[in-house]
Amino acid sequence: MRRRDFLGGVAASVCAGWTPSLLGQDKTPGKPLEIGLGPQLFLDDYLIDRLDGLTRRVQSPQRLEKPVLDSKTFGTTQPYLTVLPDSRQKGYRMWYNCGPAIWHAESEDGIRWADPRVAWDLPRGYGASLVDDGVRAANPRRRFKLANWQATRAKEDKVGDNSGMYVGFSPDGFHWTAYDKNPVLPSYPEGYPKVSRHGIGDIVDVYYDPLARRYAAAMKLHALPEDGYKAAPRAGHVFRRLVGMSTSKDFLHWEKPWRILVPDNKDDGLLEFYGMGGMHVRGRLRIGLARVLRDDLPCDAGGPKNGIGYAVLVTSRDGVTWTRYREPFLDRNPDKGSWDHAMTWMSGSLPVGDEVFFYYGGYARGHKIASKVERQIGLARMKKDRYVALVSAKETGTLRTRPFLVSGDRLTVNAKTAGGDIRVRLLDAGGEPLKDLGAAESRPIRGDVLAAEVRWPKPLAMLRGKPVRLEIRVRQAALFAVDFHAEAK
Repeated sequence: MRRRDFLGGVAASVCAGWTPSLLGQDKTPGKPLEIGLGPQLFLDDYLIDRLDGLTRRVQSPQRLEKPVLDSKTFGTTQPYLTVLPDSRQKGYRMWYNCGPAIWHAESEDGIRWADPRVAWDLPRGYGASLVDDGVRAANPRRRFKLANWQATRAKEDKVGDNSGMYVGFSPDGFHWTAYDKNPVLPSYPEGYPKVSRHGIGDIVDVYYDPLARRYAAAMKLHALPEDGYKAAPRAGHVFRRLVGMSTSKDFLHWEKPWRILVPDNKDDGLLEFYGMGGMHVRGRLRIGLARVLRDDLPCDAGGPKNGIGYAVLVTSRDGVTWTRYREPFLDRNPDKGSWDHAMTWMSGSLPVGDEVFFYYGGYARGHKIASKVERQIGLARMKKDRYVALVSAKETGTLRTRPFLVSGDRLTVNAKTAGGDIRVRLLDAGGEPLKDLGAAESRPIRGDVLAAEVRWPKPLAMLRGKPVRLEIRVRQAALFAVDFHAEAK
């Protein structure tokens, strides 16, 4: 049974939290946005002034039937991992957990993996979250940076506890040196055993934010009694698991974490989060994949309440405030008895050609069941930038943007039509048709296209640096993104 069956049925096509029919009617545009080059995804309302007759619909990637890393061959025990391009040769590298240790595997295509071996034999820890600084690395011996939860004591959670977020460095991803002042963020910043708003739980995911030029870490934080949450079944004395974030310029000195994802009164049941992985940037939008946990639900109706989990999209424009979708991006497998029937927790995102590969941990029967044999790594794929579609509620819908400065020489559209088309009309900042290119409306775009060029009688480059709006008509089609490009020199 699917999660939405347990929750009473949420409309599958609408993302909670947005009004699909009309966002605004801006008659006084003010200062135009400076959007820069790159894709403009419509996961949030940043560029949108009005939506008439269009609805957001989350698009789920297509999962492979079998795991790409199975527990028998690769020893997988957790869903936390990092996948990066292999700069040494053509292909890809993955770091993942086998027990507390961090293991490594290699692949030529991102699908078939081989050569599992120990990369860092840690005695106590969770997670395998890395950043490869590449040519950006000021110190080649610290090119690879890792952060996870660790504790050096044989048993943490007692007087003298030194658990928290640890970091380490490597020149090649195999030979690691721990920072001598770990933990960089402690589990008990106010002293053991006091649980605080800023104490680090045992899940950590890091990435490099190129927009802010800093590192960022999403981590598990804990709800406190004064937050007023009803205790979840397996949350212990922390009531609910939440998500926090911290940033750093050097990977050594980190800000005090702040909360970014918490349950609210729109959530059913005892909802929790197990961190946020797969963080990456498209255009000027940061995207994360939050792991949602419902420990109060059974995998199948009438069965034991061993917990279910899935992944949802989370977005941010500033890297500080994040907004989540409530509908699953990758739901658990509905097929009873499948290896990922209970949990689908995402951790890695990897661009491969015209696709994005999403790696996730699949659990067969529940949250805490048979971790050594029933936690395996799967792969789900989708065409690039197709996280969320704008689709017409009737035959035709329209999107009007806020005023922005034309930043490129060419404009392309990512869309899929079904007997219809996409048409783009140029407007001036006040919303009147703009005919500087010979006609306000472009030629129609049809088909399943990732980067179809929008064409007018004259080149778009003539408007570079000038304020405009776009009015995009979507007829029997799905619109995913527009993209501004600089002309190749």
